[in-house]
Amino acid sequence: MTTINDIVDLLRIIREQPEWADALRGALLGQELLELPQLFAEFVAVVDKRFTALESDVAELKSDVAELKGDVAELKDTSSRQERLLNRMSGEIGNLRGAEYEQRIGNNISSIISQHLNIRRIRVLKGSKAFDEMPFFDLIDDALDRGVIDRQQRIDAGNVDIVLQGQSYPDRSVIYVALEVSATIADGDIDRAGDRAEILRKATGKQTLPVVIGANIDQERQELAAERGVTLIAVTE
Repeated sequence: MTTINDIVDLLRIIREQPEWADALRGALLGQELLELPQLFAEFVAVVDKRFTALESDVAELKSDVAELKGDVAELKDTSSRQERLLNRMSGEIGNLRGAEYEQRIGNNISSIISQHLNIRRIRVLKGSKAFDEMPFFDLIDDALDRGVIDRQQRIDAGNVDIVLQGQSYPDRSVIYVALEVSATIADGDIDRAGDRAEILRKATGKQTLPVVIGANIDQERQELAAERGVTLIAVTE
């Protein structure tokens, strides 16, 4: 018979006889506490499984987000290309409309000017209806040779849209018209007409009227033209 006199004897017996240790542990801890390590291990396994599944879900979500970002980027790129195409098409259409408008004005310039200004016996020196533009360029080249205008002014005068020569009414004096054409009149059109008319006045020594013809003329452009002494003529598209 095993005799236990003190705690030392108890510890020795537990070490020597493991079944005593299990019995004592069961008596002291109870079944629930004895099962706790196994339960904790099972809990850890479940958590690991769920965490692994969560990691997989997060990875799939990141992949979906990345794909969505790619789709959005592609959509933006497509939209940007479409916008650039539309802008280019709008610009080209605007240019075509502008060119068609300028051609129509050029074809009817004599009747337009005679209708709005007291000028008759109109000759087109430069423009689509000019029989020969060389006399006009000879005129400004001669002015350059005489030193009346400089080389840059010669270039500017050569770029004017339309140049007319006629007789003012009723005194029948020779008069020139430096004319710019633009469907939508901007500040630059008014400035160019004023500047080029002044160059032509120096080159010819004759009165020269600065004129801008356009379909769209707003109040601000009318005020600027009045300040510059430029005549605006509205002709619808």
